Amino acid sequence: MTTSTAARIEEQFRQGMAMLADPAAAAGWRAALELVDLSAAAGMPDAIERRALFECMGVGRPRDWNKALDSLAEAAAAGSQDAARQLVLLAEDRFDAEPPPRNWAELRARISLDDRLQAPRGLDLSSDPLIRSIAGFATAAECKWLIAAAAPHLERAIIYSTESGEPGRDAGRTNRFALFDFAHLDLVIEMIRARIAGAIGAPLPCLEVSQVLSYAAGEEFAPHCDFLDARSMADEIARRGQRAVTVLVYLNEDFEGGETSFPELGLEHRGRTGDALVFSNVDPGGMPDPRTRHAGRPPTRGEKWLFSQWVRDRMPA
Repeated sequence: MTTSTAARIEEQFRQGMAMLADPAAAAGWRAALELVDLSAAAGMPDAIERRALFECMGVGRPRDWNKALDSLAEAAAAGSQDAARQLVLLAEDRFDAEPPPRNWAELRARISLDDRLQAPRGLDLSSDPLIRSIAGFATAAECKWLIAAAAPHLERAIIYSTESGEPGRDAGRTNRFALFDFAHLDLVIEMIRARIAGAIGAPLPCLEVSQVLSYAAGEEFAPHCDFLDARSMADEIARRGQRAVTVLVYLNEDFEGGETSFPELGLEHRGRTGDALVFSNVDPGGMPDPRTRHAGRPPTRGEKWLFSQWVRDRMPA
């Protein structure tokens, strides 16, 4: 491959990814996918790794986890370090920042989709409203992966105003967060999302953009409800449904304090690394349940990390 050809392939890949990351260019997503797919077909490692993500998500093609893993192995063999790290984690449950060259096809063959997508059984902490703890929902390696993926993108967290529905900063939420939008997703994160969907019986498109939350000592999220206010966000609810379920995955435990508190229920919970907390934000009739008001209490020492997933009650219109 000549230098000019390689530069052209690189440019079309970057252009495609920029279009996919730009909400204003959403109408051109098919053209953007084609640019990335063309770069992958030309053998570009990063483009092949992104194609694997498209395949597991069903973006512009049927969802196919096996095809996605095959593409991931192809990307690793072509030199993608991102793909190599994902394969090592999925096959060996090990977080390796710089994996040495391996037989990537053999490593891919060791990945069990059943094991990776199946969630453990949970224990109900409350039946009304439903609050459930799931021990060992994520592995220690997956937790390290999520922290490492989020750390470079952390920013001050926001809330949505109950008056206007607009996002903004608030004195009641002082922690930081990182969004896993399309540009920051990968197969490891999407597999965790699929595991969440399976655990609560929801279609994957019902899951909102995932996020990781970081709480330094003294940072908190004051008592609040996760359901959407029908007065200020009626249009949003009509388009995408009500925020019916919240899933939190505890990514570390080397801190003090930092419990998840439900004041109306007299319940405080703190999970171990990899444990999940699942709770409904609505009653059995689908109406917002104020008893689910909860808080992220501040750590008194160390830094708390959580993976947070909101789930709507139906797929987007």
